Formats: sequence, structure tokens, C-alpha cells
Amino acid sequence: METVRGNETINRPVVATIGMFDGVHLGHRSVVSLVVGQAAERGWASAVITFARHPQTVLHPDSPVPLLMSVDRRISALAETGIDYTVLLDFDRRLASLTAAEFLQQIYNKYNVRRLIVGYDHRFGHNRSDSFDDYVAYGRRIGIDVVRAPEFVGAGAHISSSTIRRLISDGDVVSAEQLLGGRYSLSGTVVEGNRLGRTIGFPTANIQPLEPHQLIPAAGVYAVVVRLGDTAYRGMLNIGTRPTVDRSGRTTIEVHIFDFAADIYGTTLTVEFVQRVRAERRLPSVDSLRRQLVDDRIAIENILNYIL
Repeated sequence: METVRGNETINRPVVATIGMFDGVHLGHRSVVSLVVGQAAERGWASAVITFARHPQTVLHPDSPVPLLMSVDRRISALAETGIDYTVLLDFDRRLASLTAAEFLQQIYNKYNVRRLIVGYDHRFGHNRSDSFDDYVAYGRRIGIDVVRAPEFVGAGAHISSSTIRRLISDGDVVSAEQLLGGRYSLSGTVVEGNRLGRTIGFPTANIQPLEPHQLIPAAGVYAVVVRLGDTAYRGMLNIGTRPTVDRSGRTTIEVHIFDFAADIYGTTLTVEFVQRVRAERRLPSVDSLRRQLVDDRIAIENILNYIL
């Protein structure tokens, strides 16, 4: 797959789709599959037109959307779909001001789009004020065949990035996985902590997320798979304020990697969320916290024994 930046062009006829594609979930993959298939039937190229930053960060900077993926992870996930090109646009005020007709003319001229498959509920153009029938009419005048993808319903529910965000915000990473088509993951750098965990037999790696706007799951203890390079480890992860030992109120993300003792400060790792096992709560003492962590590890090992 080739990544095309906004100032570059594509010289082959293209079947494309457009959207943020945050999470590259099963619904997204269904649309992209249509694009790839219809491009192959015509001997054309296939492309996904997406944005380096979420439109909300430009239109409503005071309330940015928490992301399911960094832009690099999104491009990587799109590459796995078999698409020929990912067109990565910088969503700015100029792009936001384009009408739907002006935008269609731009992708026709620059990226050779001749057929555009639009998600069944996707809207584009200034203020998103046009209907799908308007898109079809504009496209006909420009030379783009605009068609609507059928709704994809999986796991008995409508699939959308906003639905998945809500599930993760509630800690329901199991249901989110069913809609994503894979585990929700977070990548970050291991940074210095207060090293309390090692004093009670549970040393942890404190994670600073690489994507500052990435959605953090609900506070609690999770069974996770930890990936360091090409190696996967089992682990237990806590998100929260550590109320038993810390009164600062600062939220941290800490992972205890099972049967692991290496110094990994400064290393980048990825955690995949398998299941939330309990909410975070304040315990009466450090000893009671240690006993609770032992119980947590036993429960999490039982969960992860089916995975690793």
C-alpha cells in the first residue's frame, strides 16, 4: 500500500471511499472490501481517503474526539485490508470550507477518483448539509459515480466508532473487540514511576501513551497481552488514581508483566486489552492491596491461559 499526501496525485483511475476510519472496525473493513473488489473488477486502483487529524479538532478544538488509534496505527491497519492507496489529507479550515461538490471536484482532479463508495450514513462537505442524492447529482456532473455502501451490522449491533468508544469508556473491552474485529490496544513509552509496586511484589511499568488524544479505557484492573517487539507476554494492568497509596488524584496506566524482570525504561510497548476484571477501589491498607493483587493475578492468569 502507498500513502499519498495531500499535495500528491494518483494517475490511475480510482475506486475510493472516504472517512476518518478511526479504529478500522468491521464496518470500515466491509466498505473497504467493496472498494477493493470493485476496483479489481475494473482494473482500477483502490483508495481510502482519510484525515491526519479528526475534523472535530479543527471544528471544535475545545472538545476533541478521543481516538481509537494513532494515525500511524490507522495507516498500518488500512494497509492490511489490501487497499492500494491511503490518501492522507490534513483537515484544516480550507478543507472544512469546501462544499461537497467542490470536494468531489478536488478528488476527481488530484486523485483520479472515478467511483466513490460512501458509507451508508457518511456525510461530507461544508456543514454536511447535502443529501446522498445531492452527492450523486454532483458526481454525475463531475464524472464520479457515487454509490452508497449497505449498512454493515455485526455481533447483533450497529457498528460505529462512537459505539466502540462508549464501550471502551465503560470498560467493556470484550464487546469492543467484537465490533473492532481485534483487541483494543494502546502503545506507549515506559516512564519512571514511584516504584511502590516492586516493594509489594508487583513491579509495574508506567505507560505514557504515544497518542495524546487516544481514548483511555475506564478505570480498573484488566487482563492484557503486552507486546515488546515481536514477543508477547501476559500481564495485569491498572488504570486509575491508585487511591490506596496515592492521594494526588493523578491517573496512571501501570502494567505488571508476568514472569518478567528486565529494565525497560524508555522502551515502547503495546498493551492489548482482553478483559476488565474489576473496578478500581480504595483498600484499607497496603497489605490488603497486596492480597487483592494476588487474587487479581490468579483471575487474570485463568483468563489469559486460553490466549497465551
